[in-house]
Amino acid sequence: MNQEKIGKFIAELRKENNMTQMELADKLKVTDRAISKWENGRGLPDVSLFEPLCKELNISINELLKGEKTKENNIEHLSVETMMSYNRYIKRKEKQKMFLLLIIIVIVLCTFLTMAILSFNKTFFETKYTSDFVSGVSIPIPKHSYYRGTGGMDVYTTKLKTLKQPDGINIFINRYLCSLEKVEYDNEIYYYDQENNFTILQYRINNDGIGFINTIYITYTEGRIES
Repeated sequence: MNQEKIGKFIAELRKENNMTQMELADKLKVTDRAISKWENGRGLPDVSLFEPLCKELNISINELLKGEKTKENNIEHLSVETMMSYNRYIKRKEKQKMFLLLIIIVIVLCTFLTMAILSFNKTFFETKYTSDFVSGVSIPIPKHSYYRGTGGMDVYTTKLKTLKQPDGINIFINRYLCSLEKVEYDNEIYYYDQENNFTILQYRINNDGIGFINTIYITYTEGRIES
């Protein structure tokens, strides 16, 4: 069944009968948008409209579904054939609608589950990371960084995942580190937070090789490393 062909056929017959889309719509008790949709090949009339539509256009249902005028001989056979074709069309459209609905439901569920998980994440909606291990450690972090855990003994490393790119994150990190006291130890530069009494040993962003996902590493320790 050629939906576009049927639409052009309806438009051609409507014009032959000197009717506007609005006039035909009024006769069928539908909107002119519905008529436009049919004629542009973006849909077909409901089965309940076949008879009144064909009456207005002076054609048979068989001719409507074939999208062209037919000869009277063998019309019964053609009607069965075209009706079977229309039934296949309806079933195909129903499957497409169900598939689209399923996709929408999956997207909505995935979005809901993602937001639910992130809402319980200790860093995603925060602008500071508060250590579970060292009292007083509160480190500024880029918003929407996803907490992945902390490991270490005397030195702790926190890993955060982010979709933000390194250039912007590096500006954020440098601005924060510049607000701290620089401490040189064993030919390395560290950063001491005097107010909260902890030292930043590293604060950097690294691409994981996955493209747009990056990992932020924050390594810190209690107290001040003496130079």
